[in-house]
Amino acid sequence: MPKPEEIAVLEVNGQKFDDWESVWVQLRANDPSAYFRFTAAERDPIFRVANTFPQWQKLQFKPGDRCTITLAGQLAVTGIIEVRQVAYDAHQHGVMLIGKTDTQAPARSSVDTKTGNFDGKHIQQIAQEVIAPYGVGLKVIGQLDLTPFKHMQNEKGELIWDFLERIARFRGVIMGSDEQGNFLLIGDHSYQSTADLIEGVNVKSCQCTISHAQTYLQLDVHAQQDGSDQTSGPAASEITATANGKVATPYTKLITPAEYPGTQADAQKRANTEAKWADGTEVQANITVQGWLRGGAALWKPLDEVFVKSPMAMLQQQLKIRTATFTQDNQNGTQTLLDLVVPGLLNGSPNFDPTSKG
Repeated sequence: MPKPEEIAVLEVNGQKFDDWESVWVQLRANDPSAYFRFTAAERDPIFRVANTFPQWQKLQFKPGDRCTITLAGQLAVTGIIEVRQVAYDAHQHGVMLIGKTDTQAPARSSVDTKTGNFDGKHIQQIAQEVIAPYGVGLKVIGQLDLTPFKHMQNEKGELIWDFLERIARFRGVIMGSDEQGNFLLIGDHSYQSTADLIEGVNVKSCQCTISHAQTYLQLDVHAQQDGSDQTSGPAASEITATANGKVATPYTKLITPAEYPGTQADAQKRANTEAKWADGTEVQANITVQGWLRGGAALWKPLDEVFVKSPMAMLQQQLKIRTATFTQDNQNGTQTLLDLVVPGLLNGSPNFDPTSKG
């Protein structure tokens, strides 16, 4: 019998299935959906559903079926099956089920409101309005810039995810989703470390990249705003804001055109955000750990932060989980791959003390 902490259960309409050949579940912090992929193969006994042994034909989960996935008894994903693939011959049978969280439907749908006009509304109000027909939730992480947009319209046919991501950038907000099928608006926040990942102790493998390829010494934002009696000419049409990166050493400069007409203060915030996000690309670490649970109690979750100590990777600092991928197969067993980045890349506090844990 498999250990309870190594069991993945897919439940559809009250029917539970846990006899998988391979398991792959991926939670992403700044993506429209979480993803899952399961494969099963016929063997003796053929399948085990709810502690019984039905025939192969009993596994009839199909696209459109709503489902929940638990890993080690913890809720991992609530979503819908999108794809079913079956392959068989005279000697073997196999099935693969692929799906996503409920945010997949609105994310790939076009903005469709009565007017397409969002003048005077802030990012949270606009997001709630465009996703309202789909019955999915909206959660706020941290502190959002809720400055209203003086004028805001979507492009004809623009996808909901593309539209929200475009306007969110101007307010320094990151779009994301969670395992329960909610959209996330990720603002500035600061988290404490939830776990330690230590070389030679609980790190099964590590691949780390430290790079300045996407960092800049100077970041400019060029914008314009509506003219008025008080603001006209170059003051309205030639707004420039500058921020300095903290990582890059040689002189490099990036110019970003603003996605939305705004004030000098708006442009400066946009430049500061670009600098923070560029600095956040300095470190990316892919660390594999055994099992699915952090500390034996909870699943690893995107946006959580961990303290990484790895002399070989030149890491002794707090990083943020961008993606958590849970897998299980005959070759590698049960493990979790964590994609870790500098917290500022996901609007976490970019300032941390790398010596705080010695």
